[in-house]
Amino acid sequence: MTSEQADRAVLFYESRSFNYDDSWHDHFTQRFAAEISIQPGQHVLDLACGTGLLTFLEADAVGSSGHAIGVDVTPGMLRVAEFKKRKEPEKYAKVDFYQGDILKLQDIEALKGKQFDVITVSSALVLFPDPASAIEHWTEYLKPGGTFAVDSTHPRNLIPGMVLERVARRLDLQVPYNREWSQNESSLKGVLESAGLNVDKVITVENQSGYGKRQYEVGQWDDFFVENVIVKDVARTFANNDIRRKAQGLYKEEWERLAVNGQVEEIDSVFLGVARKPADGSRYVASSSSKETVFEGGCRCGGVRYTSTQQPSHVTFCYCRACSSISGSGYLPFFHVDDDALNFTHTSTMKTLVLSKFADRFFCTGCGAPIGMKYHFEEGVTALVLGSLDLDTFKGTIPKVEQHIFLREKAPWVTVPDDGAKRLETFAFAGQMGIE
Repeated sequence: MTSEQADRAVLFYESRSFNYDDSWHDHFTQRFAAEISIQPGQHVLDLACGTGLLTFLEADAVGSSGHAIGVDVTPGMLRVAEFKKRKEPEKYAKVDFYQGDILKLQDIEALKGKQFDVITVSSALVLFPDPASAIEHWTEYLKPGGTFAVDSTHPRNLIPGMVLERVARRLDLQVPYNREWSQNESSLKGVLESAGLNVDKVITVENQSGYGKRQYEVGQWDDFFVENVIVKDVARTFANNDIRRKAQGLYKEEWERLAVNGQVEEIDSVFLGVARKPADGSRYVASSSSKETVFEGGCRCGGVRYTSTQQPSHVTFCYCRACSSISGSGYLPFFHVDDDALNFTHTSTMKTLVLSKFADRFFCTGCGAPIGMKYHFEEGVTALVLGSLDLDTFKGTIPKVEQHIFLREKAPWVTVPDDGAKRLETFAFAGQMGIE
């Protein structure tokens, strides 16, 4: 977070300081704390602590023999936290709060030379443009073997704000959050591993703020544009009238892209990850980063075989007419593997099938099994059919479905599962494919 971004965060949260505890955050921090094993006597660092909701829960867990420290950049939030501490001075004698940019912990004198048993970051990771680098910085203050816990948003959580972020990116404007990378549990797991941590678990916490799921009409985009840009734009990102006019058109466009059958679905969930720093203080390297084969696959007759040194990702169910026709079913499920991790060991019966100018498909001529597809505009990645993966060779956990695409072409006899995955009438790259 640059100093300008820190200033924007202060603007964004300062006005919310005195009613922050009246929101869903109080209940969510209790659920967050319940997923971490904090022991009496431990030292805990709570970053982006806000009003201390999580910090005080952690202080209760470590007891009088432990120590809990909260750090936040917003003065108003810390004034509320200090007020709560003064109400119970004896109970919270071992709780301290410091103001500072959590991407510059080295500037906080009280933290110099210290390492902690547990570090937590609740409802804040999406504020940072490079989450892996942020976590690497924070875990410099984590003891070897120590625990790190953090959450990130579901891609359909708080839809109006997510759309606003997309609009700002298209206009090359800065917003005080960065949510686009957080697509599923695997996204958060990958960020934690990229930061050198060994992931214990990543779970989906549903009903974060209590509403579960809700549907908006596609025509409601203007209401949310007015609310978020005209009324709530505290950081004044869209202060210029010309920019607002451009933003209005883009907001409508991005909102409509999310609609399926005239409805935009919002999902009240987040992903929560708990990871550890290796006990020897080294940097953890995920097995998918090595050259070890983590799964094999191929067609039914064996004429096409492949191996992968990378875990599957981006599981997508495609309902387009081509996938339906080729599979003889209602859809084809795909997953992604980087080309440098994929090795085809047998290709004697593999042939290429060109059904459009956008992608090449390949299949087995021996048994007719579809194998995969490569989009021309997506270099370095191959989409493999999920059914081609040999489960008895697989070392890991199949990621959850990330998205259902081309729903406007879905066969009427197919029911899309209510699995919380993203739903698109076309495809995320529809613009590049020339699809309206």
